[in-house]
Amino acid sequence: MECSGYQEANMYLAEDRILSLGIYCQPKAKFFLKYVPDAGARTDPMKTHTDLMKQRRRWINSSLFAFLYVFKNYYFNASESNHGCFDRYVKLNISMILALLSFATSYFTPAIYFYVLYATIAQIDLTNQYIQYIARVVALIYVIVYLIAIAGGLSGSVWTKYAENISRVFALMTFALLGLVTYNLFVVYLNLSGSGIDFTSFTQMSILAMIAVNLVGFFALIFLHFCTHPDLVCKLFADTISYWYYQGAYAQTMVAHAFCNVDDVSWGTKGSTGAHGGKNY
Repeated sequence: MECSGYQEANMYLAEDRILSLGIYCQPKAKFFLKYVPDAGARTDPMKTHTDLMKQRRRWINSSLFAFLYVFKNYYFNASESNHGCFDRYVKLNISMILALLSFATSYFTPAIYFYVLYATIAQIDLTNQYIQYIARVVALIYVIVYLIAIAGGLSGSVWTKYAENISRVFALMTFALLGLVTYNLFVVYLNLSGSGIDFTSFTQMSILAMIAVNLVGFFALIFLHFCTHPDLVCKLFADTISYWYYQGAYAQTMVAHAFCNVDDVSWGTKGSTGAHGGKNY
């Protein structure tokens, strides 16, 4: 298929969102899309970091342009369907706003990593000059590592052979971040290593309330799903460590590589590396 530019070429590398929009907004029809957890599916997973980066480059860039297309056109397309006013103008708008927030947040991940990494070290002891120096040095190291990821991404597909080393560094930072956040919550804010929780403190009570809301909400969802899909819940817990390990790769190494190669519209995996639509952009 001939495409008019790299935006459209990227968009059709992952057309799921466009197909979903077309189904939901079918003129003079009232179709719904629903998640079927018991549906069977087979996949051919990527077995190396190199192949995973090529796959994620395609998915990240195509998801970006497909989402921008859907967000631009959904309102007018939905008006042609037979969906009720509440479905078209309330439910669909809320869903798209939530999708936009999720979409925007995912691209601010490096900034969030940088801030939280610096703040959680600095807050260990605000009066200790050495800790403040360590916080700055660690933040600087993070920036350098991310710049290396960007420079590598600009070198093209050859970078995918070496990017795993950067992903390992980001993985170490992710686990360090989890430890630092936990330490800050229980030692710095709740003061469990000192005089303990002051139930008259608004700050400590607010933190306890947020922890309680998050834990109750999380385990309530887990319990509800455990009743119907215990095997999937057990697998979720079993894969938690690997999920955390790959967060640095998913959210940083591969995003940087994808953005630096937005002009690469090849399939990227399974031997298919030719340009999509017969064009190099």
